Amino acid sequence: MRRLLTIVCLSAAFCGLASSGSAAIWRSSEYYCQVNLPDGSYVQQWYALLPANEGGVLAGARRQDFAAIVYLGVVDMKEKPHFVLDEKSIEELDKSFFGRGLGFLDKTQQITEHGLNGYRLFGRHRFNGRNYAMVVDMFFYHGLVYQIAGLSQSYDNPLQDADVRAFMNSFYVLP
Repeated sequence: MRRLLTIVCLSAAFCGLASSGSAAIWRSSEYYCQVNLPDGSYVQQWYALLPANEGGVLAGARRQDFAAIVYLGVVDMKEKPHFVLDEKSIEELDKSFFGRGLGFLDKTQQITEHGLNGYRLFGRHRFNGRNYAMVVDMFFYHGLVYQIAGLSQSYDNPLQDADVRAFMNSFYVLP
């Protein structure tokens, strides 16, 4: 009986540890969105960037060694009722990622994620003296342009980094 109780306790403890998620859900009713931020339960630690201090950045995280960075930003376009997210408007919006002295844009492609049409931008970005491969997804909804970005020093395609890919895929616009 004692052995069974020990096994049950160990199993319950293991299940409790195993079920603890490797992400922290960040949700905003003001900006109608949510995303899963990597948290400190990874072997490679992440630091949450909440609240983010960059203009337009809502939430983000980075690995302790800066090898990967993820963040969610927003650009309010409610005062521009005729705004359309297209290749022309992307040229203006991508300057904060791939502008002069920041990096360069390799390619842009149309995407559909979770029922939203948008654009995916791939390029190189320089941040804090380091060079990164960068991917940025942009979607327009609720009068806001959502910018979901992932940077990786380890891969030429940041979507090959499992943590960056999971973050990018976790973005949802709330009804």
